[in-house]
Amino acid sequence: MKNTIIAGIAALTALGASAAPSWLEADSAAAIDSRTRADFPLTIAQFRAQLAESYPQLDDDSIVADYIAKKYIETREIDGERRVFRKALRNLPLLAPGLTETPVGRNKGASRQRIAYVDSVIGFYDGTNPRGNAHRVEYDFTVAVPYDDALAGDSLSIWLPLPFGSPRQSDLEILWTSHPQYVLSGDRSIHNTIYFKLPAPAKGDTLHVGYSAAYVARGQYFAPEFILANMKDYDRESELYRQYTATEAPHIVRLDSLARAIVGTERNPFRQSELVYDYITDKYPWAGAREYSTIDCIPAYVIESGHGDCGQVSLLYISLMRSLGVPARWESGWMLHPGEKNYHDWAEVYFEGVGWVPVDVSFGRYPNAIDPRARNFYSHGMDTHRFATNHGVCGELFPKKRFVRSETVDFQAGEIESSRGNLFYPAWDHTLKLISVTPLESEK
Repeated sequence: MKNTIIAGIAALTALGASAAPSWLEADSAAAIDSRTRADFPLTIAQFRAQLAESYPQLDDDSIVADYIAKKYIETREIDGERRVFRKALRNLPLLAPGLTETPVGRNKGASRQRIAYVDSVIGFYDGTNPRGNAHRVEYDFTVAVPYDDALAGDSLSIWLPLPFGSPRQSDLEILWTSHPQYVLSGDRSIHNTIYFKLPAPAKGDTLHVGYSAAYVARGQYFAPEFILANMKDYDRESELYRQYTATEAPHIVRLDSLARAIVGTERNPFRQSELVYDYITDKYPWAGAREYSTIDCIPAYVIESGHGDCGQVSLLYISLMRSLGVPARWESGWMLHPGEKNYHDWAEVYFEGVGWVPVDVSFGRYPNAIDPRARNFYSHGMDTHRFATNHGVCGELFPKKRFVRSETVDFQAGEIESSRGNLFYPAWDHTLKLISVTPLESEK
C-alpha cells in the first residue's frame, strides 16, 4: 500500500490550535520533507533494538552493514544522521534470501483462490464458464474529516476515485451521493473523479462525504498464439504510438541500455514484453514502499534498491517497453479480490493489430497452476476483480487542485484540501466498502 495513514485520527486531538498542524500542507517542498522524515523515523540504534527482538541472529555490526549495503535495510541520511525506513523490519524477510522459508521473488506460486480467479477467466474464453468473466460490482466510497481548529469556518474541496470506462469496465451508475451537488471529471483528467465542494465540519463534528455506485468489471485474456498471429508492424507516425513511446518525466524514462540487454536480439514486441516481464518478476521482489511523492524517479529507485511494490515495478515495465519502442501505459486503482482488497497498480502494452493488452507485473508467474495458461496469465491477461480509476500518472485533477497532492503520482484514496493547504493523513480517513459482487453472463 503506497499511502498508509502515518498516525491515527486520534492524533488530531494532540495538535494545538496556535499553529497550523503538520498535516496541513501549504508548501510542497516542506510537505515532501515532512513525508520523508515520517518515512524514516528510526535511528540505527532504534532499529537495532527492533532487530534484536525479531531476528537476534542478525544483530551484528557486520550483518547490519551488509544488509544496508545490499538495500535489504533501506536507510537515508537526514540532518547528518543515518535514519531507517519505518517498514524496514517488515520488509526484511521479503528481501533477504534465506531469512525465512518463503522464497524471495514474485514467481513463487499463488493460493488456490488466486488461481481460481484466473481459471474462471480462461474458462470463459474456452466457452465452459459463461459467467466467469464479468461481475456487477456495487460499492460505497466515503471519507471522514474530523473537525480541527485549522479548518474552522473554511471550505473543503474533495476528490474521490471513480471507475473509468474501458473494455474491462462499463455501465457505471451513481446510485447515491451524500450531497446533491458534485462534478464528474470525465475525460478532462487521467484520474477519474467525483468532486464535492463543501463547508468544513463544525466544532465537535465530523464531515462524512461519499457516494455509492455500480459498474460492470470484466476480465480479459489474450492467448499468445492469438497475439502472434494478429500482430502487425507499428504505425510509428500515429498519435497513439508517439504518445505511448514517449518519456513522461519524472517516472517514465529512457532505459535503453538495460532494455536492450534484457531482450538481446529479440525484435518481436510480444516476446520482448515476456522477457521484460520475466526479468522484473525474477529480479525485483515485492516490498512495502515509501511514499511515492518522496521518490525522484521511481524506475531508477527500483533498479537501485533492488525491490519495488506493484506501482514501482509497473513504472519500470512501462519505461523499459517504451525504451524498446513498444507502446505501454499505466492503469491503477484497487484490487477487489475477496479478502485482499487494497490499492493496486498495473500496466497495459499495445500490439498493433491486437490492441491494448493488460499486464500485471506484480502478480508474477503462477508455477503451481495446473493449466500452463494460468501460470503465465498476468503477462497478457487480467482477472475481474479490479476498480481502475487512473489511466496515467501525475496528471492534473479536475477541477484543478491548488496545493500539493497527497498522492502526487497516483490517485486511489482521494484528495482533500482547504483554502489553507492540502490535508495529508491523518487529517481524514477513507473507506471503500463492497456491497455486492454479482457474476454476469457475458459475450466475448
